Amino acid sequence: MLASTNYVKFTAVFCIYVAYVLFRRLPIVFLSQIHTEISISNDDIEAINEPLTSAEYSEAGLASGIVTRMIIQPLDVLKIRFQLQEEPIRGRKSGKYKGVMQSVFLITREEGAQAFWKGHIPAQGLSATYGLVQFSSFEWLSRHAARFIPSDDQSVRSTSDFMCGALSGCLAMTAAMPLDVIRTRLVAQKSGHAVYTGTMHAVRHIWEKEGIAGYFRGWVPSVVQIAPFTGMQFALYNCFMDLWPFTGYESTGALFSGAMAGTVAKTVLYPLDMVRHRLQMNGFDRAGFGKTSNYSQGLFKTIMMVVRNESWYGLFKGLWPSRIVSIHAAACTVSKLIFGSAADRTSSSRLLIGGVLLCCTSSICLAFANAVWQIELVMAMIGSVQGAGWVPATKLIATWFDDSSYATMFSLLGCGSTLAGLILPFIKNFYWRTIEFNTGFLVLIFSFICKRWIITEDAIRKEVKPVKKSELEAEKLIGIKTIVKSTVMWHIASIYFFSMELRTIFETWVPLYLQEKNYSPDGFQFLYELGGLTGILMSGFILDRLGSKIGIDQSRRLLGVLFTTAMMIVAVGVFKCEDYTSILGFFIGFFVNGSFNVWCLIGSQAGTKSVTGTVSAFISFIASIGSIFAGSPLAHLIDIFSFNVFGVLFATQIILVLSISSLRIPLRMEPTSTEKKSD
Repeated sequence: MLASTNYVKFTAVFCIYVAYVLFRRLPIVFLSQIHTEISISNDDIEAINEPLTSAEYSEAGLASGIVTRMIIQPLDVLKIRFQLQEEPIRGRKSGKYKGVMQSVFLITREEGAQAFWKGHIPAQGLSATYGLVQFSSFEWLSRHAARFIPSDDQSVRSTSDFMCGALSGCLAMTAAMPLDVIRTRLVAQKSGHAVYTGTMHAVRHIWEKEGIAGYFRGWVPSVVQIAPFTGMQFALYNCFMDLWPFTGYESTGALFSGAMAGTVAKTVLYPLDMVRHRLQMNGFDRAGFGKTSNYSQGLFKTIMMVVRNESWYGLFKGLWPSRIVSIHAAACTVSKLIFGSAADRTSSSRLLIGGVLLCCTSSICLAFANAVWQIELVMAMIGSVQGAGWVPATKLIATWFDDSSYATMFSLLGCGSTLAGLILPFIKNFYWRTIEFNTGFLVLIFSFICKRWIITEDAIRKEVKPVKKSELEAEKLIGIKTIVKSTVMWHIASIYFFSMELRTIFETWVPLYLQEKNYSPDGFQFLYELGGLTGILMSGFILDRLGSKIGIDQSRRLLGVLFTTAMMIVAVGVFKCEDYTSILGFFIGFFVNGSFNVWCLIGSQAGTKSVTGTVSAFISFIASIGSIFAGSPLAHLIDIFSFNVFGVLFATQIILVLSISSLRIPLRMEPTSTEKKSD
């Protein structure tokens, strides 16, 4: 009876995982339909060359502020926590937060993953207000300034734009200042020591205790940094553009110069941002976070106090999270690591269901979208919870099935992505709004059914066992440094790297290679998908059968190396025997996806019980560099050596795989002595 119940639960999890993949890929499949309809439905398409109105500038600022804030909020929480910590970040007398990754795990363990979105409501109001006021005021100021400035004098025009930008920034910061103060204080308070129960309570409390001045604490450094930041960005941008050595690549130079100008300007003026948050904490007690001083003496005395007590380095606390805010890939990485870590500390069922509910809601909203920014917002929402799909699902399977059947069930779950890919061609010709709405609505109903009758609260209580004191001690012993220094993790990730790389090559470069040789890639792609589905299923089946004879880890190592080596040998044949690429496509799909499945399975159980999800997330992140290598770096090699580079590349990688495997590094991290005693 228990076994049949577990299979029912697995079926529900499998369907939910397929839904995750569909929600991620559907907007891409319907991109041409969406582009055509959104373009045609715009009322002002005939006025595309006319200037935008103040309302349109305001809408642009509002949309960009909301989307940006939603993505970077976790990094902003980290930055503020660092800025408000008076103790050193490193050394024997270091404070609570000692580094970015250590802080991520510490906050997740103590306060839960939701702590990274503390103060999110006032932060959204802050972004919306700031963007709305800045965009609309800049447009109004620059339009009126143009009446008095000759249009043919570029230097005067640039000065005018700078002044308008600085003034609009000051106005926007002043308008958003009360929300900034509330956001900072909500982020600063620890769960269990909360002074404010919410945004409105904070509004009333500050008004009663501090008056109107309480809403504008830190206003001086906030406004002071606006004009220099804008001016430095303009000046540094022009400087970097003058130094750009590559002619014919001006667009790349502009991108590089803009990024460098923003980074340098942010670094130079960062102390003002740090002091602003210190001043905003006047009159607020931060219980549970360490030392808190009185910063009621103004801007310059606060700077002197920080330098005297914390050295010059204290002015730059939290700079790293602040700088990587602008890098989208880094934000996604932190999100994935948070979900991986959260799966170790909270119910995987809650993460899985909660994420898919947000995907459903986003899909339904997409069906009613009528503007590009609305589509971008929905895509950001869907992408932000994709990490809640795979790791929680694999942890649930590990809970329901033992090692003798885990590989088979893991492989069946991995087929969900392939199944979603097979469904897409049948629905891509339907109307996109109908599909998005119906898919979102049906999965929403199914998710509630799963929550109510399949993955119930009783199941969650059984899944999340009471945390023992020994397990908490084990979590402290296995920190981020232990994971990063683990040879087990690097061994698995290094071979997993090649599976990621080969999968990207055969999904991207081989179709282009066949077209260059005047062959149709359709036959290859169909047999590749079919072989991939077969490889995933067979690899799991073989692992379970082989594991009962030679041992689980030994069978995984043997099959993983065998599949990885075989996929590279067959890959050489694709670029040498174009006439047989369709037939070879089946074997390529078989070995590539089989290898991918085996090493993904190994990574999912490489960590000890307390850090399984975290280790799995780290391994996947490091291995994903293989996909990056198969992009622009490989394109550069192909441009120099043509497609002949693949023969040498695959031969070299076969030698590397065999060399790494010969080291006989274990496939699982050793449990701590505390964990051994608890077992």
